[in-house]
Amino acid sequence: MPAVPNSPTAPSAPRPPLDVRHGHQIMASHERCRAFGLRSEAGADLHRLAPSALRDLQQRNARLCAQALPVMELLYEQLMHGQSMVLLTDASGCVLHALGDPGFLQRADQVALAPGALWAEADKGTNAVGTALMTEAPTLVHGQEHYLRAMHFLTCSAAPIFDHKGALLGVIDVSGDKRSYHPHTLALAGMSARLIEAQCFAEQFRHSHRLHLHALASGLGTLAEGLLALDDDGRVLGCNRQAATLLGLTPMALRRETVSSLFDTGLGLLATCTEPVCLQTRLAAAPCWAKLSLARPWQSRSAAGPEPRHTPAPSPAPAAPAATPAPVAVPAAPNRATGSATSHLSLREAEQQAIAAAVQAAAGNLSEAARQLGIGRSTLYRKLKTMA
Repeated sequence: MPAVPNSPTAPSAPRPPLDVRHGHQIMASHERCRAFGLRSEAGADLHRLAPSALRDLQQRNARLCAQALPVMELLYEQLMHGQSMVLLTDASGCVLHALGDPGFLQRADQVALAPGALWAEADKGTNAVGTALMTEAPTLVHGQEHYLRAMHFLTCSAAPIFDHKGALLGVIDVSGDKRSYHPHTLALAGMSARLIEAQCFAEQFRHSHRLHLHALASGLGTLAEGLLALDDDGRVLGCNRQAATLLGLTPMALRRETVSSLFDTGLGLLATCTEPVCLQTRLAAAPCWAKLSLARPWQSRSAAGPEPRHTPAPSPAPAAPAATPAPVAVPAAPNRATGSATSHLSLREAEQQAIAAAVQAAAGNLSEAARQLGIGRSTLYRKLKTMA
């Protein structure tokens, strides 16, 4: 029996490769749709928000929209075919913006694939947007994989967008006629989601220090790098998904950490390094490369002067507590030759110079020196013994 033109079995109709994991994902989604009480033969829910309600929703998601709209335009330019569109939804699956081929936009409008429509699984059945929201992972839904028969003409690739706390912001999606399926579309959607996340992160933490992380030095500065936003004390203010994966912690758990608790080094030490350095993480088995971007010129606490005190009169130095280890002699920091051929300091050399300077500025008070360096006192003792 010859294949029906433009059917899923026709030679001219490209299809995604068979994948067991993908098949299980679609089956699980169909089971959820049945639990929601949806009927596959039912027509699409065409309800949309009123124009005023849509404007209010867009305003509440103004930061996301501002970062996503230029990326949506760039993504659409990369699509090598017509009969497609790019859309952005909020965290509930409501379409905020859409752009694309005018002819396909008109066809998509017939199934409410347009701004103001809700594309959660409970409303539209199995679809890339709704299923990506449920699984929090990039999702492809092609042709008859859509639960509702009215959607079988579609092929859709969607990727979720997360904020610095790990919370869902929304979804970016490419939808088109199923005959226009291309295997690279899902990857393009995923890269677009990462780009939006990176831009949102940069805007959110434009006044904070940022620590760039990657398993390879060459990966720093790319969309694949991990990012930590830090305050002046080295506390983690936020992270992206890549940093959470690299360090083996959830975004919520990372916001309880500091540079010194994660890497056995302090913000002050990293600030002295002008080149990427390899750090051993405390929790992850493998080391990672790091590069610190300062939001403003670094000034050590000792250079900034003593903190104000309630009592202006100087007080005698307190006696060391009984549990305090014996003082450790601080060796001179390594002397590097100067000149045009001077190479960058290694992390170890930069550490030694910073530690020696901090101990000297604190007049031998190791607790104060540790505070200036942003590391624990026990960590400082250990480093001093290694230097000795």
